[in-house]
Amino acid sequence: MTEAALPLVLRGVSYAFGEGELRRPVLRAVDLEVRPGEIVLLTGPSGSGKTTLLTLIGALRAMQEGSCRVLGQELAGASEAQRVQLRRRIGFIFQQHNLLGFLTARQNVAMALELAPGRGERERLAEAGRMLAAVGLGDRGESMPDQLSGGQRQRVAVARALAGRPGLILADEPTAALDRQSGGEVVRLLRDLARQRGVAILLVTHDPRILDLADRIIAMEDGRVVPAPQADPVRTG
Repeated sequence: MTEAALPLVLRGVSYAFGEGELRRPVLRAVDLEVRPGEIVLLTGPSGSGKTTLLTLIGALRAMQEGSCRVLGQELAGASEAQRVQLRRRIGFIFQQHNLLGFLTARQNVAMALELAPGRGERERLAEAGRMLAAVGLGDRGESMPDQLSGGQRQRVAVARALAGRPGLILADEPTAALDRQSGGEVVRLLRDLARQRGVAILLVTHDPRILDLADRIIAMEDGRVVPAPQADPVRTG
């Protein structure tokens, strides 16, 4: 597969906060590729640059150095309008799930479809119901977030991230607030649904309990990609 066909290709990405004497490098010449349908875990200690890298890939901040090509869009030199357009093609999942407490589970998922052309509210809610069924919550569509367990809320977040049929999913510590069983279930569900749709996943985690669920593990330290902790992190099963 050529680089142009990959959902994510980074070459020499560097980033720093501050200027002059206060300048602090956070990323240093990072190279990274993610293939369609692949789940890649990004690990490393706090301050290693993982979240900064995720925000650059997610078009949440402007590039400084290097090339970052996401779903065919080069982010180096991209305008804010171009970044906004790209963000609509990416699914985001966060540690605290970021559900709106005054909306039902179905309505939270349907929000991801509001920009879909030609879809009225009825169609959006119907699709949201189908996505909730896919994550095992078909009977909880009318539940409010505070009526759901932590694992169930994160399943709603997975449904919302996938509802807009993104080409890439970025997840930041999605299992940090969950117990081992719930966390493993959420990641397996995300992996299986993404593979069915050929969606690439880049997941930032400190959670060693889910390392065996990845296709590949990439470790970061002091803003650089370093050898992963496993001798052979690639799963072929």
